[in-house]
Amino acid sequence: MERPNYDHYLSYVPGVRFWIITTGIIVAFAAIKQMSHIVNMLLLAAFLTAVSLAPLGWLRKKGVGKTLANIIVILSVVVVVWLLGVIVNAAIHSFMNKLPTYQDKFQAFWNDTVNYLANYGLLDEPVASGGKLFHGKVLSIAAPLASGFGSLLSGIVIVFIFFIFLITESEQFTLKLSYVSRDSSKGATRVIKQLRNYFGIKTLTSFATGIFVGVALYIIGVDFVVLWGFLAFILNYIPSIGSFIAAVPAVLLAFILKGPTAGVITMIVYLVINTIIGNVIEPQLMGRNLGLSPFIVFFSMIFFGYILGPVGMLIATPLTIIIKIILDSREVTRGLGIMLGDGKELKDIEAEKKA
Repeated sequence: MERPNYDHYLSYVPGVRFWIITTGIIVAFAAIKQMSHIVNMLLLAAFLTAVSLAPLGWLRKKGVGKTLANIIVILSVVVVVWLLGVIVNAAIHSFMNKLPTYQDKFQAFWNDTVNYLANYGLLDEPVASGGKLFHGKVLSIAAPLASGFGSLLSGIVIVFIFFIFLITESEQFTLKLSYVSRDSSKGATRVIKQLRNYFGIKTLTSFATGIFVGVALYIIGVDFVVLWGFLAFILNYIPSIGSFIAAVPAVLLAFILKGPTAGVITMIVYLVINTIIGNVIEPQLMGRNLGLSPFIVFFSMIFFGYILGPVGMLIATPLTIIIKIILDSREVTRGLGIMLGDGKELKDIEAEKKA
């Protein structure tokens, strides 16, 4: 029996393909939102796999066997993530216990600021109590983040199981595609190579950012330098706005504990470190630009945060980077990849045309 040609009928209905694809995407994201807990663990495992591709490739180049290289990478990731989880979880609980003390200090800082503005005639109407503002706003943000981190630690075993399967089958993936389609195999190899390069360099620069921030804050005298260094490390994966988000709590705490001078110095420290690493060192190591538009970064954080919660906000930018790399790898979809970018790669394209 001859198979009916549905494309022939669909061509007579204007826009029907668009609406079918749009409906499918909406249904898919609705299903992902309902399964957000499982999807979060799978995405975290994929993120760990992307970060581990660089050291895995380095071990393979050094002649280490496939099985031994996988074991070394898996054990290293498990140990590092477990240690970070224990240290950061302890720091978060300690920070939450000290919040009442910080609330009192913020109240005094707030009163001094209000009195200073009132003496110079810059403030006429009474404002809300600093203690109430600190308690209401900071706790409303910090509590969900702490609980979200706790729930993440509770599912870390499943994340590691997903990660083990993904990392052990990473080399087999392109081999399987070579039997399906030679073109698909070449494209997948190119994408994996770009992912390995990007996340390998990004992890090194993020680690350096966290170390430098932690040392600088320790010298200034800000509490919980490990927590703020870890926050700088994680949020450095989010271009454009990640470093700004990481700086806010540490700068605010420096203002409260050490006064305006320390707060300004802390702000300058974050600006210098992120400018040197993010705008000088990183582009030199990356070579080809993979920056995202600030609007795309912000939109992806809001979008994936709504669908997947706090973990979605963290993974949104790396996930969008992966999507951009996949789009850039094919000539047909390269235009969509350019639309996601920050515009700097247009210079590379013009240079390629001239060459």
